[in-house]
Amino acid sequence: MENSSSDGEEGRSIAIVATNIDSKEIVKQVTDRIAESYPDMDREHISSLASEELDKISSARVTDYFTVLTERAVRSRLKD
Repeated sequence: MENSSSDGEEGRSIAIVATNIDSKEIVKQVTDRIAESYPDMDREHISSLASEELDKISSARVTDYFTVLTERAVRSRLKD
């Protein structure tokens, strides 16, 4: 859903995109995908990392790429 909202300046508007993120679903998807690559890794550990990484970006205005960004961050941490 997209709405326009005036920001106080005449003739200028800001597009507001309403999105609902399901944090639990994102963590589950990331955990499932990473567990395929790291079958010997404890799923709870992967899930914990995914939750931490999602928390870091959860205040962002654009949420379209949360799953991808979270997965990349977790994979990066596991490689270190």
